[in-house]
Amino acid sequence: MSDAIDGLFDPSRHESPPVVDIDTLRGLLQAQANTILAVGTGGERIQNVDAIWQRDTRTLNANFRRLGLQPPFPWNGLWDWYGYYSQNLASYQERRAYIRDLTHAALEQLDQVEARGGIHDPGADDDTPTWENLNGRISGLIEEYSTARDRDGWQDVGRRSREILIDFGKLIADPAIVPARQGAPKAGDAKAWFDLFLAKYALGPDKAELRATMRAVWDLAQKVTHGDIADVDAFAAAQATVLVVRTAQKLLRDAE
Repeated sequence: MSDAIDGLFDPSRHESPPVVDIDTLRGLLQAQANTILAVGTGGERIQNVDAIWQRDTRTLNANFRRLGLQPPFPWNGLWDWYGYYSQNLASYQERRAYIRDLTHAALEQLDQVEARGGIHDPGADDDTPTWENLNGRISGLIEEYSTARDRDGWQDVGRRSREILIDFGKLIADPAIVPARQGAPKAGDAKAWFDLFLAKYALGPDKAELRATMRAVWDLAQKVTHGDIADVDAFAAAQATVLVVRTAQKLLRDAE
């Protein structure tokens, strides 16, 4: 009887499950399914694998919910699975077929999320100290978009995009980019600092299209915060925000 409640005292129950990518999630899903089958077909003793299975299930379920998906398996522990198959699935063949169907359905959910597309950040691994906070905000933006499913969620993506650009404006607010005899913008006027940044680091007729593109991206990110928008608007605003930040970062590095 003690085996059935050991998992309740696992210290990891009180820790936030890690965020994992879709490929890692697929591997974890397969491993969990294999363990379920093993204990349901005489291959493993529940008391030997239940604690690890419960821990990994918390990670699996948390990441499925993060993506707006239904968790794949309806049991919190393997003793619950034992109770289910003892009552409902008499043969090994029935148990294998049942778990195979649940696993395939979960994989299809992940395929649909992946087909929907995600935000790409070419500078995700950047470790420049001054950009650390902004890098974290961009990771949060990508996470926000991955779980947005309605207008409220898409508008939240727009708000995060705008906040990132405001933080970016503070990061580039350097008196050295203010022309002589021109007053510096207010500290919170991120758009004005952004324009000064472009005038300094993307100057000249050969950079006219680049300046125009980056200004248009800024305006798009601001627009998505309000209005009757769809998924494509949120995607464009988020990806465009990453584009502005990483392009500006490259402009700075090239200048150095």
